[in-house]
Amino acid sequence: MGRLQAIADYAAAWSGEDAETIAAAFAQCWAQDGTYTDTMTDTVVGIEGMVRLVLGTAERYPGFTLRPTSGLDTHHGVGRFSWLMTAPDPIVAAGVDYGRELPGLDFVEFTPDNRIARVVGFFG
Repeated sequence: MGRLQAIADYAAAWSGEDAETIAAAFAQCWAQDGTYTDTMTDTVVGIEGMVRLVLGTAERYPGFTLRPTSGLDTHHGVGRFSWLMTAPDPIVAAGVDYGRELPGLDFVEFTPDNRIARVVGFFG
């Protein structure tokens, strides 16, 4: 698996509609002890933690979608890409009302076999 495929699987996981679909997508790209953090979450660990995070996001923002809006820029086992979250209702994140579109940027660390070891996300 390449890094671009890992990011495609990661985005697919965020677009999953149920726990099984989300877990299956993360199983393709996520390191067993991979971590995620952003301005609204404490560090989330592992596939099960990510499934709970995505489902919680769907509960908070029903009908949301998340898609990459840039290519993946990488070097030395790290990368970054921008994304856009959209939702039918206003998105309020970290006390800021972004309307129906929340742009963001993720910084990613990859394992030697190109699984995602760490994501640090930023909003705005």
